[in-house]
Amino acid sequence: MTLVPLERFTVADTVAESLRDEILGGSYPPGTAVSDSEVQTRLGVPRDQARAALGRLEREGLLVHSLHRGLEVVRLSVEDVRDLYATRRTLELAGLEAMVRRRPADDVWLQAALTSMTDAAKSGNARAAVAADAAFHLAIVASAGSRRLRTTAEAALRELRIVLAVAERVASDLDELAADHAGLMDALIYAPPPSARAALLDHLRRGESRALAVTHGA
Repeated sequence: MTLVPLERFTVADTVAESLRDEILGGSYPPGTAVSDSEVQTRLGVPRDQARAALGRLEREGLLVHSLHRGLEVVRLSVEDVRDLYATRRTLELAGLEAMVRRRPADDVWLQAALTSMTDAAKSGNARAAVAADAAFHLAIVASAGSRRLRTTAEAALRELRIVLAVAERVASDLDELAADHAGLMDALIYAPPPSARAALLDHLRRGESRALAVTHGA
């Protein structure tokens, strides 16, 4: 029997996870300054661990250095949103090509994400719904079987979740969000490849329009 080593979590890991959840949940809107001293005081952790946690979030692209303010939550411009969606189209179409080749099997990961989204809609949990939305689209990319494509997709979706987290109207659209993804899943799994491709592109086009509206209004 092979023993699997237990994963060890440091204080910095715990702090980074907490801050990541707060940022993606909208507690830190884009442009909010975040300092190691503030994190140290608020969370009661050593300053070096607070600094390490912030460095991790900076590497993930959630925090960026501002000239006069130090670290702050990344702001997405209109150009950023367009670039992120161009990246998503490339990655998700690559995943779709692999998905349609292995038909007619259902995709367990798509279904799991859709179930989470539906549950979040019923409970009115916008944050969980946005996370399930990201998981759904990561499942599409994962169909390509490439770790690098998945890692790139994770980074792009992480940035977009900041935009979605500050969109107040998301909370009132959760049922529509779940229904939209249910229809998309059916198209991806059962529709002819050209129709599946068209459904995915239309879905991403509408998502880009919503994200751009939020960015314009920020």
